[in-house]
Amino acid sequence: MSAASSRRSVLLVSRYTKDGAGIAFSSGLSCPMAREREVILNGGSTNGCKALTIRVDSSAFTTWIRQMQHSEMPNPTPTGRDEKMLWQKEAEISSVRISKVRQQLRRVVVDDEDDSYTPHYVAIGPYHRSRSSPWIEKTKKRCTSFLQSLSEEHTEGGLTGVMEKLEPLARECYPSGDGFGDMTPEKSSSMLLHDTCYLLLFFVDYVSGNRAPPALADDDERPVSRNTLVRDTVFLVENQIPLLLLQGIHERVTGSTTSVLDYIAMPIQELLQQQLFISRKPRPLPPTCSHLLHLVHAYFRPSLLPTERTAMCGRVVTGRWRRAAEYRSYANVRLMRWDFQDDVESSVLDVQLERGTLWIPRLRVDSNTWTILRNLMALEEKAHRRPVTAYCLFMSQLACTAEDVQLLRRAGIVDHFLGNDEQLSKDFAGLCKGVVMDVHDLDRNYLKPLWHQLEKRCHSRVQRFMGWFRHGQNWEITAAFLLALIVIACQVTQTFYAVARGGH
Repeated sequence: MSAASSRRSVLLVSRYTKDGAGIAFSSGLSCPMAREREVILNGGSTNGCKALTIRVDSSAFTTWIRQMQHSEMPNPTPTGRDEKMLWQKEAEISSVRISKVRQQLRRVVVDDEDDSYTPHYVAIGPYHRSRSSPWIEKTKKRCTSFLQSLSEEHTEGGLTGVMEKLEPLARECYPSGDGFGDMTPEKSSSMLLHDTCYLLLFFVDYVSGNRAPPALADDDERPVSRNTLVRDTVFLVENQIPLLLLQGIHERVTGSTTSVLDYIAMPIQELLQQQLFISRKPRPLPPTCSHLLHLVHAYFRPSLLPTERTAMCGRVVTGRWRRAAEYRSYANVRLMRWDFQDDVESSVLDVQLERGTLWIPRLRVDSNTWTILRNLMALEEKAHRRPVTAYCLFMSQLACTAEDVQLLRRAGIVDHFLGNDEQLSKDFAGLCKGVVMDVHDLDRNYLKPLWHQLEKRCHSRVQRFMGWFRHGQNWEITAAFLLALIVIACQVTQTFYAVARGGH
């Protein structure tokens, strides 16, 4: 594959230094073994860097992948422009690995359909290939035949042989080839080819040139909602394939070196906007991306990053979040919904405290909300920064009782379609079951400064009294308290005038 066609792929070369010192990858790491391999000039240059294609043997590639997996990101105090650069280095998330979810994260459920990590109908990649529906497999074959015919118009032989070249690289994206088992390269190549063609036609309309995907499901054969298909193909961490496969097939189909992310990124953004996870402001493409869920995670990045002013709490111990009712009563905090602005880049993770008002973006809870959040938390397990995990810990402890959910629902912060608030509070309480994170680390827990601000208010006697007076008692006790204050004021006034007359 050409490097120019894959500038946003984690696995492929983005530029070649003039002095030949090495090849720089989009993740910011170098691949030293590439110097010893054949380098083929592809012609042309961009910003003084020649576009290249490299050939790397499998053993050297495996060694480099393992070095990426165990490498640690720098951990400086985020200040100024460096804040955004640090967050952009989230290519570190599993590097390029597509791993299985830890057993501790899987929910103990009776019905398999409630499993947040298992596809219902569409199996993508090797982990759940036995669960794919027969009608979906037929659809995948139709997609492959269709793209084969299109690719023959631009490339001799069409898709023939392209997946066989990419299959060794794809295996390296799964730990120790996990999931492939005893599959032969021919069988795994066929599986990956069908999955790749299905995903491409799910997002790209190669006939009209539009980005709106064509309908893939045959409603007469098996009616399945598009939301279910999106859940299986986009939001499951175990149900992913590397984007380098989509890029390779896309180049054969179009006969050009355009990035496949140019076609996929906008539909992904629209999905997240419809579910109120991000604002409607268009976002630029992330600098690196391994697979579709990685792309989703890039758009979840909070815009309110920790600053130098809040870095002082980096070494202070952080505790458990209080309930919403406790923050209202003990810290005199007003809970308010923060609405997205169309011209501002923001996400559901942008929680902030301003002058006694805790602003929280609205969270719409539907059938896919827990699945999306759990899979993003699983993706972050090997990441240096874990914003989604920090947010989920905050919400799961903030809304762990029916009283808290009712309070948040009346404030417009939580919008759900479940039977009652009690059920939603149980779902919130179990959201982070099995999740482990160092909440004391400011780099991992971006909400740590907020916890300390709220805790400071909880320990303030003035705020505790005001919260108790405004929210802690019913109206009868409040009325009696006010009446007592009036009586005391009258007695003080009467005493003052009595003393004044005695003096005269």
